[in-house]
Amino acid sequence: MFDRLWRLSHAALRVRSALLLALSWALLLSGAGPARAATDSVAIDVVARIKERCGFASGAPAGITAPRDLESAANFSLAVGLDCNTPYALGVTSQRGALTNVDAADDGSGFSFSKRYRVSLALNTDRGIVRSAPCISDEMADGGRCAFATLMPGRGLRSGAGISVGRNAVISIDWAAQASAQPHLAAGHYKDTLILVVGPRA
Repeated sequence: MFDRLWRLSHAALRVRSALLLALSWALLLSGAGPARAATDSVAIDVVARIKERCGFASGAPAGITAPRDLESAANFSLAVGLDCNTPYALGVTSQRGALTNVDAADDGSGFSFSKRYRVSLALNTDRGIVRSAPCISDEMADGGRCAFATLMPGRGLRSGAGISVGRNAVISIDWAAQASAQPHLAAGHYKDTLILVVGPRA
């Protein structure tokens, strides 16, 4: 009887030891330990992109008439709307190199049939106004001596770090009075064409 009770007690101890050992391994494998609180903040990156654009706003003037006779001094300007959300450059070239009589050709009469003029630019940007030095019209052919004379978008007078959305480029034109030593201009209509190009800075 005593021997039987001792064997039962010994078996119970072995079962208890096995249960404790199994429980210990279960705790180790499950990583049981002090409870940790869930994080109270999450960082989420939101990334977007706006494509660069640069061009002339609608409503640019198709032409302009000089305010006075060509033989008198004149100074006037016109504004052209810009829509450039990135730094850009504006180029301007002269098609004829001068205001040229379109009604008559030089006939050797001693009259003049063309008149040179000057052009300067001002870019109104969000970083301020960028101005050019004036250029004489006969230097404004594509690739001419004028710094902003180009037909390639993205070249010419640079806006620096500025952009122009809902702002203007101002083209100023002037010429001197016909000097007494110069021949008078022949009667007729005089014309030149300024070609403007704009684009993201090259």
